[in-house]
Amino acid sequence: MRTRYRRNKRRRIGEWPAGVPSPDEVAGEVQYTGSPEHKSHPSSAGPAGLRSDATPCDPQMSRDIDRNTEALREGIRRQCVSDTFQGKFPKYVWSWIDGRLYEARHINGPQGEYKGYRLEPPEYPHDPQGKLNWEQK
Repeated sequence: MRTRYRRNKRRRIGEWPAGVPSPDEVAGEVQYTGSPEHKSHPSSAGPAGLRSDATPCDPQMSRDIDRNTEALREGIRRQCVSDTFQGKFPKYVWSWIDGRLYEARHINGPQGEYKGYRLEPPEYPHDPQGKLNWEQK
């Protein structure tokens, strides 16, 4: 069993709040940057700094920043986001990459930068409106 530094609480996909720019506008301003604390290898996020309680990132995921950023943007466009926002950016975004669900977390204040990690089915967010049903490709 892998160790994960996070609560065992299942998150929930929420509604896009009023007063925040549109999903298309927000999607255009975000970027996947990753986090060195999940890397056992050097990456664009910086030198490796894997924490002992952190899930290691797959090196392949670190190499394709553009693909990860596009998946993040698609999750925002489809409003697969938490109802908690930090400024205009959703705190959590869910998106599919290669048939696997990833959760991205906003990590850099007003900059719109995110790190992401793969989820296992028991960790999938509660999705009452079925927004995640676009994956299965």
